[in-house]
This record gives sequence, C-alpha cells and structure tokens, in this order.
Amino acid sequence: MSQTHQSTERLLQLAQQVEAAIGQLREAGYKNTRKRQALLEILLREHGPFSVEELQQRMPIECDLATIYRNIAIFEEQKMITACDFGDGLKRYEWAGEEHEHHHHIICQQCRKTDHLDLCFVGELEKLVREKGYTAVSHRLEFYGICQRCQRKRSA
Repeated sequence: MSQTHQSTERLLQLAQQVEAAIGQLREAGYKNTRKRQALLEILLREHGPFSVEELQQRMPIECDLATIYRNIAIFEEQKMITACDFGDGLKRYEWAGEEHEHHHHIICQQCRKTDHLDLCFVGELEKLVREKGYTAVSHRLEFYGICQRCQRKRSA
C-alpha cells in the first residue's frame, strides 16, 4: 500500500471519528462549533496527552483558554477524554476512544516529553482486587526517566 493511500485512509478515518464524536455531542445536546471540531481533530489526530495551553497552541483558529476549558469539561463529561496527572501540577488530556487502548506513559523528567507504553501488566492485579469484592476498580501507573535527546544534551 502506498504512503499516499495510507495518508488518505488515515484522513478518512479521522473524519469519520470526528463525525462520530460530533454525533455523540449532538445527542447529548451540544452544538457543533468550529472550535469544538478543531479541538476534537487535534485530540483524535495527535491523541495527547496535552495541557490546555498546548491545545491552544495547536489550534488552527483563534481560541481563548476559557473556550478550551469549557470544551474539555464537556469532553470529560462525555467520557471522550481522560485526564492525566504527572505530578507536576499540570493536568493533561488525551483521547479515550476505543481505538486508544488502555496504556501508561513514560515522562522525561527534564523536557516533559511523554511517550505511550502500550503494555499493562497491572491488569492482572486489578483482577485480584475485583476477586476481593471491589468494584469500579481502576489504576494509574506512570514512569519517569530522562529521554535520549536530554541524555545527549547532558553529555554534550
């Protein structure tokens, strides 16, 4: 499959995902706006996690922080996004749709670069907790280190 074909396929998939998200919002009584759609496109295309300020920087149209915060609250209410707290006092958000399986993160302690870790071994522990009679069980597990780029800067 050619790279152009893959790009076209990815754009089509993104458009379908945005349309599905807009449909979900309409069903919940929210209107579709250009800014809301632009935020959805960023979150679906790039996944995240992003701070509100990072989302504002990525917006292709002018958008104030209050508008982004309002939309983030709506997306959270609709369980479209998940909030991430990496212990630095800054809340970040990422798309929580089905195509983004449960995962963890590795965060660079210097530049704050974040990578996804698509492996979760804690799920087995969650099973044990459920067997003890607990419900609504969840967990968060993040790793911290120094990325290769920061290591190279350090040794230069």
